Amino acid sequence: MHKFDYSFLKNGVLPANLVNTTSSIASLKTMASFRKESHQDIFTELESIAKVQSVKSSNAIEGIITSDDRIAQIVNQNSAPLNHDEAEIAGYRDALSLIHTGYNDIPFSVQSMLSLHRMLLAQVAQSRGGMFKNEDNVILEIDKSLCVRLKRKRRWNN
Repeated sequence: MHKFDYSFLKNGVLPANLVNTTSSIASLKTMASFRKESHQDIFTELESIAKVQSVKSSNAIEGIITSDDRIAQIVNQNSAPLNHDEAEIAGYRDALSLIHTGYNDIPFSVQSMLSLHRMLLAQVAQSRGGMFKNEDNVILEIDKSLCVRLKRKRRWNN
């Protein structure tokens, strides 16, 4: 793990670039807050799109895929899950929503992570949500051109 060196704070002088960066962040945060209040409908729509895209992308990594329309319906709670993959999508939606709304109240602990995992898999039948895995995932990609070459080679050798 990376350890940050804060020893420069002992002399009470902050580097100019740190002060400038902090000032810029504060200014951008104020402007963003003002824009969010002024254009609430746009920010609400952008947030909705971001949630759908986040759920879609994160679940695709695990091989959980459905149509964009179904993902949007599940994320926006306009439809109940119809199968195992959609149940996992709904669980991800619920965990993501809790993280977005209650991040200040969620301690970083094993128990919190297992609780989020339980929520993630709450709608999946026979789930092991809230428990540690006891076996590794296998991530595998099959090169189709290699498979074709191997099949041809086997035919020539027989």
